[in-house]
Parts: sequence; structure tokens; C-alpha cells
Amino acid sequence: MKNSVALSTTQHRLSLFLAIIALAFVLRGPLTGVGPLLQNIQHQFKLSGFLAGLLTTVPLITFGIFSVLIPRLAARWGAEKMVFFAVWLLMLGLLIRCSGGLYPLYTGTALLSLAIAVGNVLIPSMVKRYFPLKVGLMTALYALVMNIGGAAGSGLSAPMAQQYQWGWRSALLVWVIPALLAMVTWWLPFKVANSSPKSEMQTRPVSGNLWRNPLAWQITLFMGLQSFLFYSTVSWLPQIVAEAGVSAAECGGWLGIMQLVMIPANLLIPIYAARLKQQQWIGGMCGIVLLIAIFLLISPWRSCYLPAVLLLGLGISSAFCLSMMFFNLRSNNMTEGVLLSGMAQTCGYLLAAIGPVLMGALYDMLGSWIPSLCLMIIAAFIITFAGWKAGQDHKLSDFE
Repeated sequence: MKNSVALSTTQHRLSLFLAIIALAFVLRGPLTGVGPLLQNIQHQFKLSGFLAGLLTTVPLITFGIFSVLIPRLAARWGAEKMVFFAVWLLMLGLLIRCSGGLYPLYTGTALLSLAIAVGNVLIPSMVKRYFPLKVGLMTALYALVMNIGGAAGSGLSAPMAQQYQWGWRSALLVWVIPALLAMVTWWLPFKVANSSPKSEMQTRPVSGNLWRNPLAWQITLFMGLQSFLFYSTVSWLPQIVAEAGVSAAECGGWLGIMQLVMIPANLLIPIYAARLKQQQWIGGMCGIVLLIAIFLLISPWRSCYLPAVLLLGLGISSAFCLSMMFFNLRSNNMTEGVLLSGMAQTCGYLLAAIGPVLMGALYDMLGSWIPSLCLMIIAAFIITFAGWKAGQDHKLSDFE
């Protein structure tokens, strides 16, 4: 009986490993693919800068509204079950988004974003629960595959839509294929979870109030502002550099390279951070790298743009990986980690949602991208401070 249980546990963890990796690939690509195609979509539907920016902001608003609810639902239904049904919802959203018309475009985007929010909140805590001795490695692999998917979305969308003449709908619809693969891989964890309805989250209480915890807010700002910079970049970078004569296809390639540059950070930061008691200098350096990148982007020399994009990728990726690690490193158990993840992603993504819309609106009003880039500089300064503070060797319970 013991061997049977051990074998079942091993199989469950192996199936979860494969399922997490498959899901990670579709957590960014369906969203990052929109940026290089935004001009095409804007032209077809005759959208203003505000409405075009709203298309990339709908996912962030969805993340922000629903992330705080996901921990409670997971405690009731189980994390594996929620993720399984979220993958089905992702498939539905992908299909509706490309079905035609402006209303399905926004509706499908909201549905697939809700599905992605479930993965964003629950996967880090599932890593802590099922792979407690390999948190750094699992976070590294998870972030690596997610950014490979994001790079594929950014780098391949414009060529498929323009050079191969697929159109923007077909270029976005190809994400149905990896989503279908993720659905298949999540069937076994879902099936095993049905035989074990008791969730760990229901058995471990959490003391204190995270919403009054300064460390929780430092992690929230760190995570939220890196999202602010990431989604603002993938939304408007093609049009920012277009003023210097850079084509949408070329910039789409730059965005793809940017996310490929994220690979070293994805692999090294989580593994290295897990071995340290304090991660202050890593958090601070994330903000400094981002500051250098944005100042290069403000410069009038076209030759500075590609290095700026590469540094943006390095800084954003490092901050993202570190924020995922903070959910586990600064919490005492899975329940606390999920609640921290829900809080940080709720407030963080609502904060990030301001980025694309505000940048588009500022450009409409002022006809220049400089004010928007100054906002990015302010965000990078706060990331530097929040990363330094959150990197100190504390637990959430130390601030109760």
C-alpha cells in the first residue's frame, strides 16, 4: 500500500510538472502577440489610441479584479480543478477573440485573461506545495517556458500576419494549438485531484492581515510596476520606435529578442535567489537596469534602441522571477503564499492596467512619447526601492 501511494504521488508530481510547463507556454503568448498587431487592429476598427490601449489593458483589469477571488475559490474547489477548467476557458476565449467584430475581440480577450489569471495566482503556490525542495528550479523552468511563449507571440505575430499574409486573426488563432496541448496535460492532475478533494489550503490558517502588511505592499509594488513596464512596452514600443523609422515587423522581432534575452534571467535568478537569505541587491539592480534602458529609449539615436530593448527584457524578467520567488520566500505556508500572490496580482495588475491606456491617452493629447517614457522612469525608481526592501530577510509574520 505504501509503495502504491508513493508511486501515485510520484506520478502526480510528474504529471503536474508536465502540466505546469505546458500551461506556462500559453500564459503570455496570447497577450504579447497583440502588441505587434495593434496597428493593424487599430486601422481595421478605426480605434483611437485610448481604445487601442484598452485592448491590451483588458487582461490587466481582468487579472486585477479576479486575482483576489481566486485563493478563496481554490480553497473550496482545489487548485488542480480550477486550473483545468481555466484551460478550457482559455480555449473558449481564444476562439471568441478571433471570431469577428469588435465586441467578440474584447469579450474573448477578457475570457482568456480570466483563465490566465488563475494560472498566474495558483501555479507559484502549487510549486511550493508539490516541489518544496526545488522551488528555485521549478520557478526558473516555469518562467523560462512562459517567456519563450511570450517571445513567440511577440516575434512571430507580425511576420505571420504580414509577410505570410495570414491576417491578424489567424496570427492570434494559432495559440489554440498549444492551449489544446495544455488542456490534455491537465487532465491527469484534475483526475487525481478528484480523488483527494481535501485541499491543503483548507487546513493551514493564516494570521495577520496582509492588506496592512508593509512587506506585502513592497512585494505588490515590485510585482505591479514590473508588469506596468512590461505591458506598456509590448503595447506601445512598436509605435514609439516607429518615429525613428523602425518598421512594425522589425520591432516585433526586437520584442521577440527581448523575451529571448529573458531566458538567462529566468534560469539563474530563481535558483540563485533561493540560495540567499537576502535578495536586496538583486531587487535593487532590477530597477537600475530598467532605468538605464528607459534613458536609452529616450535618446534621439536609433542605435540606442536595440540595447534599450535588451536591457528592458533583462530588467523586467529579473523583476518578474524575483517577485514570483517572493511569494514563496516571504510566506510561511501555501495558504499564505496564495493569498500574497492574490493580493500582489490584484493590486499589481490594476496598477499595471494604467500603463497602456495612460500612455496611449498621453500620446493622443501631447503628440509625443516623452511624457509616457518619464512615467516609466518613475516606475523604475519605485521598483528599485521596493525591490531593495522586499529583498530583506523577513517573513510576512514579522510585520504583524
